[in-house]
Amino acid sequence: MKQNFLKENFALIIGLGLPVVLVIGFFFARYLPQQYSDEPPSYELVFSVMRYDNYSPFHVDFVVKDQKLYMKLMNKKEHEGANVRELFIYNGQKGSTRKIHYSLPDHLVNLQNEILVKEFSAHVIDTNSKSPDGYELEPASYRSRGLLGELFGSNTGKYFHRVKKAGGKSFPISDYGSEFSYGNLSFIGWIIQSNQ
Repeated sequence: MKQNFLKENFALIIGLGLPVVLVIGFFFARYLPQQYSDEPPSYELVFSVMRYDNYSPFHVDFVVKDQKLYMKLMNKKEHEGANVRELFIYNGQKGSTRKIHYSLPDHLVNLQNEILVKEFSAHVIDTNSKSPDGYELEPASYRSRGLLGELFGSNTGKYFHRVKKAGGKSFPISDYGSEFSYGNLSFIGWIIQSNQ
């Protein structure tokens, strides 16, 4: 009985089963290598995010000179808000992002507008876009919640920055604040040495 059913419906079974096999094969080929290849990034990524600040006495940006991080300060006009960059470090080994609270001077000394960030004085920073272990920052792109999320109506998607090695797995940078700040992220460099 079972053999007769298989013989009589062989074309139908192949027609229905082949797409399922292809989808499963595509899933394994696409996602499994990424799940099990590559260690997380060994080097911490330093980046900044712009925000508007009514109370900062300066506009604040960052620059790396001789592998050290400096804050670049510009006086703002009276009654003007300031564009200030917040500092973050992404640690791929822990899968975490932490905000670095840095100290601003009360005033500029001798018109010097580039000041060493003392919270980073022990760090050596490489500004090469690729880390020594081959990871690079990927610009933010829309990532859906996956097929199941799309089918069953979970939260739609989000914009994520990631670090990725060519031909390997990418690692999302964990949340560092407002979901609307994804476009403001600026790469600074990789911490290649720390004396802390």
